[in-house]
Amino acid sequence: MLGLGSCNAQQKDNTAKQELSYTMDKNAQRHSYFLLTVTKGCSFRVLLNDIPIKEHFAGWSFDGELFLNQFIAKSGIQKLKIEFYPVKGHEENSFDDERPIHLEVRKFIKGDTPDLLDYDTISINPIPKIEKGTTHYVYETEFHADVPYNIPILDECIRLDTIPNIEELVKEQYNELKTLYEKRKYAQFLQKFDISRQRIAVANYYREGRMEKENKWVIDAMKEAYKKVAPIENYKLLFYGNGKLVTLIDKTDSLATFRLDDGGDSFWPVTFYLGKRKSSDKLEILFEE
Repeated sequence: MLGLGSCNAQQKDNTAKQELSYTMDKNAQRHSYFLLTVTKGCSFRVLLNDIPIKEHFAGWSFDGELFLNQFIAKSGIQKLKIEFYPVKGHEENSFDDERPIHLEVRKFIKGDTPDLLDYDTISINPIPKIEKGTTHYVYETEFHADVPYNIPILDECIRLDTIPNIEELVKEQYNELKTLYEKRKYAQFLQKFDISRQRIAVANYYREGRMEKENKWVIDAMKEAYKKVAPIENYKLLFYGNGKLVTLIDKTDSLATFRLDDGGDSFWPVTFYLGKRKSSDKLEILFEE
């Protein structure tokens, strides 16, 4: 196809390189997809193509737009799933409203830095009324996305939910990350996110140099406030991506088990999902929130 380039994104330094394979039709329109989310008295988890894109279990409302492109691998049907829960700590009250959440899937015409007023609405609040007394509700729907790229990373991965010692392998990766961070090897720590970050840059049409600036900001923010990583404990194993991704969440608050700790009351949960490509001999961070 004219204008269809095959690319392998790589690091520019001399560290071990990790590559992301993808194709990009440079002549096609660069559509960006967002999910407008407004909650009224509920907690929720949103998944796109069986990958969590947002979890909100705080005791207050949420109002914002969620970027969807980084969870869209290619053009076609995208499966959206929303799990609703009563506000944490008030489960006995069920939902405060029959329509606890308002959703709009929007397609922005421009790519790189889309004008927030220049969009088409694909769907508006498709969720029906929820009966009072309900304490858990799941809604599933679909929409069609048209993007110029194809990132077949999950097609390259094996299922993890059939590996007998998968929990041990996951903990090894978590502890390796913990060690790198606490030894202040920040560049090596961030390198573990290479594949995920490259995928985000491709799917969101980043200009050259933008991801490097974001990486620097993230590391500067982390190391300024957080010197340690909380113990990897009190967790449960969860599989996503049709069994090809795995993560650990805390049993108590349902947040990511990997969390930067300031030694006091503040912590930073770092949510990521591990996968294993057929070409690799170990688990890698392939997705992040």
